[in-house]
Amino acid sequence: MSSSETVLPSVSAARKQSAITEANALWLIIGIMIAIDAVWARLSGIGVSLGPAFVVGLTTLVALYLIYTRLRPNRHIAQFALTSMQLVAFTAAGTVVVYLTVTSKFPLIDRQLETADAAIGFNWLAYFDWVKDHPALDRALGIAYDSSIFEIFLLLVILNVTGRFEQARDFTWLFVLTLLIIIVFAWLFPAESAWVHFGVVARVDAYHLADFTALRAGQMKEIVLAKANGLITFPSFHAALALILIIATRRTFLFPIFLPVNVLMIVSALTSGGHYLIDIFAGLAVVPVAALINQSLKRQTEATGFEGRRRLDEAL
Repeated sequence: MSSSETVLPSVSAARKQSAITEANALWLIIGIMIAIDAVWARLSGIGVSLGPAFVVGLTTLVALYLIYTRLRPNRHIAQFALTSMQLVAFTAAGTVVVYLTVTSKFPLIDRQLETADAAIGFNWLAYFDWVKDHPALDRALGIAYDSSIFEIFLLLVILNVTGRFEQARDFTWLFVLTLLIIIVFAWLFPAESAWVHFGVVARVDAYHLADFTALRAGQMKEIVLAKANGLITFPSFHAALALILIIATRRTFLFPIFLPVNVLMIVSALTSGGHYLIDIFAGLAVVPVAALINQSLKRQTEATGFEGRRRLDEAL
């Protein structure tokens, strides 16, 4: 056997081992977050309700994964189920963490965020009024803002059906690492939102305000996942997610579709999400940091997997 014939299987095996390691690492992160949720919620006297939709959805994904890994092996469907399962579990655990961080009641930084916007010459209220004076634009921004769940589903289907498993894992890790970083900043530097700060709540659907206020006041006794809302203002996770979706569709036919939609989503966060402009910049800035961390972790896991395979080859 030639050296090239020996190396290629080793590289392939190393990559497969890397994928397994990455999946296990993500389950570990999810497990840690669930443990944090359980302890923090108990100490706060807050219950957590999963809801039937979450349980049914997660159970369906688990069943798909088991069927297409054991009974009727199909890597494409199995990887879709695994990736979706982990994203659903992580997002649920992350949502509970976000709700619990609000109970810490750190000082709000809305005034500082307004000052930062003014320092770069942005008048949030004037922009908000301009968008509201153009109903068609306002509706388009609202549609773009609400498109993320559908986009994620479509992305995972396409990437896994076309065998771009590594690209799907990169998206998952970029999502996870970005949200973890943003959760920490949102916890330490909470903001109520530009809607509240500029007094335009009556003109929008301030979906998050009731839960945010109740948590800050210590009045919420149960977190219902089925009714949970996004409570993060700074940095904007919506803006970060839009950039992640653009990156994740590179070299696919989805890119020319996702690019304009997600540019629109970034802009929509100002009016449809009640974000300050500085929130948008901060959210976008987190993504390259998360990408660097992801690349570093990938190199380490691939190197570990390759070294393990090399030693096995030498032993044989």
